[in-house]
Amino acid sequence: MKKLINNSIVLGVMIIAFSCVDAVDLATPNVASPVLVVLEGNEFDAATGVAVAGSFYELDKSGILDQNVGIDSIPVTGLDIRVFINQTDEVGTLTTDGQGKIMFQDAWSSLGIPNPSSGIQIRLEFAGTYNDIAFREFHNVRVK
Repeated sequence: MKKLINNSIVLGVMIIAFSCVDAVDLATPNVASPVLVVLEGNEFDAATGVAVAGSFYELDKSGILDQNVGIDSIPVTGLDIRVFINQTDEVGTLTTDGQGKIMFQDAWSSLGIPNPSSGIQIRLEFAGTYNDIAFREFHNVRVK
């Protein structure tokens, strides 16, 4: 009798563990970013403010199967980039140059930190649209 109860429990656990449920589509579709975003600079002195350099590239994957070619990164020029804090507060608008680069510079007070001290950090969000696909890249900066 004890063996029958143990077998029933094991069978019940297996049925629950291996039961399948159809996947439901995501509420927001995941779409790969249309550009590669490379942001540099994350620690800055309290007196100097923030200076984040960014590079924006389109990835040419036409040679992905050829080991001699691979993936090529092409700078995206003339791309409008908006910089946000707290997801909705826009603190800057920039346009990429001929090499696909930007430089975001701002004082700590403009970013909502009137008295910067060591260790305080804030998240910047660099957003844009390329080939009708919106993208957003997050970047944390901290007071040194």
